[in-house]
Amino acid sequence: MKSVILSHPCSMFLRLSVTCLVSAALTLQTGSGAVNSILAKSLEPKTDFNSGPIDGPEPTTPRPVAYRSVVIKGAEGRKYLSQLKSEIGEEKMAVLLKLNRLDAQHLRPGVTLVIPEQVDELSAFSPFPHRVETVSDIPKLVLVSLRVQAFGGYESGKLVRWGPVSSGKKATPTPVGLYHTNWKSKATRSSINEEWLLPWYFNLDNNRGISFHQYDLPGYPASHGCLRLLADDAAWIYGWADQWTLSTDRRRVEAYGTPVIVFGKYDYGKQAPWKHLVTDYCATSVTGSELEEAIQLDLPIIRERASVTIAKRLSNPHQGL
Repeated sequence: MKSVILSHPCSMFLRLSVTCLVSAALTLQTGSGAVNSILAKSLEPKTDFNSGPIDGPEPTTPRPVAYRSVVIKGAEGRKYLSQLKSEIGEEKMAVLLKLNRLDAQHLRPGVTLVIPEQVDELSAFSPFPHRVETVSDIPKLVLVSLRVQAFGGYESGKLVRWGPVSSGKKATPTPVGLYHTNWKSKATRSSINEEWLLPWYFNLDNNRGISFHQYDLPGYPASHGCLRLLADDAAWIYGWADQWTLSTDRRRVEAYGTPVIVFGKYDYGKQAPWKHLVTDYCATSVTGSELEEAIQLDLPIIRERASVTIAKRLSNPHQGL
């Protein structure tokens, strides 16, 4: 079957070189709190587990976006940052951070930000197409692009959320392939270092310990193989994705969780793709050929397991779909 990719933000335009009239120097004082403080804040993000598809109708006329690079430095940075937050609001400031694959504590002196001419809703900057007809028969699916360090959550082929990730660093890269969301915990300790608290943990590989969870997003791949998320995205996946169902002796998977396809390759030796948005507004777009290659190999397995899972959960409605 050939993939049908619709409503991609860059599918109808030539790649353009654009600039915008934003100039400033930003700075931010950051610090690290105690583990309990981190957990207290991370376990209460504002998120809607039952939210519908992002931002209503799919765009029919995508538009180019102008960006500019700004280096965080100088004494005037705090003043500008405060002014920027006041002008665009906290929600759009969060969008700006997501575009740069950063959490707030990594807005440090020396960091270069890519800033759009106009900060719109997050969906306007999605690397993923708003609809993928090929997977319209799959109730839920998560796609993770290592190349652009982002995830996309789909319901029946329609994008319902996207956000940044920090995957495995060069020494411990996240393996590509098909996973499922297995079991979850609101907070757990890392098997590598017990001092590392991992909120909104959702296991993907029970043998290797690969998972989604909240942790630092420094603007590049930095994990030991897991897929790090921002707090609101981690909480959303925690509430949205399905867990597996095991047999009574816990030796066999009777119903699989939500399928997760990890694909692509991050080029550790080059500048991050989102840094190229200044000269190419499609630099972070996941192409149709990328998606087709990623999806087609695993689609028969996903469909087979989905049919078994749906049948299992229909027989036990208390588990839900």
